[in-house]
Amino acid sequence: MHDSKKRSPLAGLIILILILALVSALVAATGGMGKIRAFINRARAYSNISDEDIREAFLEISEKNPEAQAYLDGFDGVTDYDLTLDLSDELAEGEIPYFTQWDSRWGYCRYGSGLMGWTGCGPTALSMVAMGLTGDGTLTPAYIADFAIREGYCVAGNGTAWLLFSEGAEKLGLTAKEIPLWEPTMRGELEAGNPMICIMGAGHFTETGHYIVLTGCDDDGFQVYDPYRPSNCKTWSYEDIQGEIRNMWAYQV
Repeated sequence: MHDSKKRSPLAGLIILILILALVSALVAATGGMGKIRAFINRARAYSNISDEDIREAFLEISEKNPEAQAYLDGFDGVTDYDLTLDLSDELAEGEIPYFTQWDSRWGYCRYGSGLMGWTGCGPTALSMVAMGLTGDGTLTPAYIADFAIREGYCVAGNGTAWLLFSEGAEKLGLTAKEIPLWEPTMRGELEAGNPMICIMGAGHFTETGHYIVLTGCDDDGFQVYDPYRPSNCKTWSYEDIQGEIRNMWAYQV
């Protein structure tokens, strides 16, 4: 005969009360469910990156972007975000600053399925715009990347979600407006002093997906800031880039 022990209703109630108390304590200790969700998002975004992943990525960068060689040579391990950075001294009033995603101040930090140096074009692009418009030198690529992770805009395996550039930008104090792919509208925004972020498809800037910043325009075309390749920071004609633009946003404060 099989002898089974039945748990009394009182014992079950006690266990339920203990579980609820534990959850309540956890919520209180972490500052609420929002904090718990942020912790989960952060854990998901900080994917495990093997030495082999890094070697393969660095080899690809070395072959395709020799401008980043100093970044590759300076690698001494994965680092954490320095959220105390203040780049106010690098800002000029009325100008959009230029940063590369592989700057050693943040390029060795985990982001998405890699390191900022090869996955962080989105946060770096938004940082340029946010710092240039607000004059806040603490809105560094490191800060924006950490913000994207905390808020769930960094999707491990897929990079940066488009929502970072609309909803996320609004949370950072910017006004974001999605812009149609039409040259007169683009020129109108830039001439009004509203920089733009474009997500690019395969072509001159990327083989997959990439974010760039448009800082101005003239008779020859649009001034581009490319966070991955400094040599792309020049004037591009509308004809050169129109077929590669997948979406874009204009910003103001």
